Amino acid sequence: MKLRQLINLIEKADTPSYDNWDHEEAVSYSQYLEKHFGAPDEFTNEQAVWHGIDGFKRVVCRDEYILHGSPKPHYDFVYSYIDLEVPEELSDELAKCSGSILIDHLKNEVGARCGSLTANAVTLNFCLDVTSGRTQPVKEEYESRIISMKKMFADGEKFELDWWPDESGDADPKNPYYTESYITAEGTRCWKGYEKKGMKTMFGKRVPNCVKREHVDYCINCGDLVFSEEMNLHEDLKKWFKQKWVRFGPDGKIRGSCGGKSEGEGKPKCLPASKAYAMGKKKRKTSAARKRRKDPNADRRGKAKNVKT
Repeated sequence: MKLRQLINLIEKADTPSYDNWDHEEAVSYSQYLEKHFGAPDEFTNEQAVWHGIDGFKRVVCRDEYILHGSPKPHYDFVYSYIDLEVPEELSDELAKCSGSILIDHLKNEVGARCGSLTANAVTLNFCLDVTSGRTQPVKEEYESRIISMKKMFADGEKFELDWWPDESGDADPKNPYYTESYITAEGTRCWKGYEKKGMKTMFGKRVPNCVKREHVDYCINCGDLVFSEEMNLHEDLKKWFKQKWVRFGPDGKIRGSCGGKSEGEGKPKCLPASKAYAMGKKKRKTSAARKRRKDPNADRRGKAKNVKT
């Protein structure tokens, strides 16, 4: 690869763009929100944020795809927040009702995380009713509200709340982002970057056993990035920069980013920064020493030699 091509790819990976997001469902929904509410107030390669839209204090669409099993398996990636002071004694009870309820006592705000604004509105309305004493913080009550909303979709009825204007028409039964068929389909495929390895039982249902693809082979040979031919180069570079790989030697000392090299440094061992720091100095020493035994030539070029950490 020519240096100019590599520089262009690096610049593209650093520039905030939906091209740098990993999850197509999150991209699609974020673009749907843009269509109705305009460009986000904040945008990065990890999330899009709108302030003060559609009855919410803040809406965040994140580049993620979180499996959530209540009341049935689906995936979460959009967050909605409102100002609401929750008494301390209700926090644990609400948390038991749903892992999608996010309480911040310092900010006096409550968030909901799901796959649509409609589901978030249902969750936040439940929190409003609990804090005002209109209903009890019981999981069965929360789940019945979600199920009831879904049934309205199935019956062609639009879900409505007094405080939520639904300016995007998200609760319309014709909306492609939140229908029963869409949620069901989500549980039948693997998300981007993963592949199916058989089936497994989850929440009483047979779903694909999705495992992370292992074809990505990051090797930094003292300054030379080496990628196998079958890789999608842009995807690999994007992931590499997000992970912030670092290098270290047999002394266990982290010497800087992968790709760099000091005079007389010798063959480094490279790992994502989070993993390298979590190992501790002693384990980094052992790992780097093993790397040098298996791949001693600091100036070797060509296909990567992966050495088990």
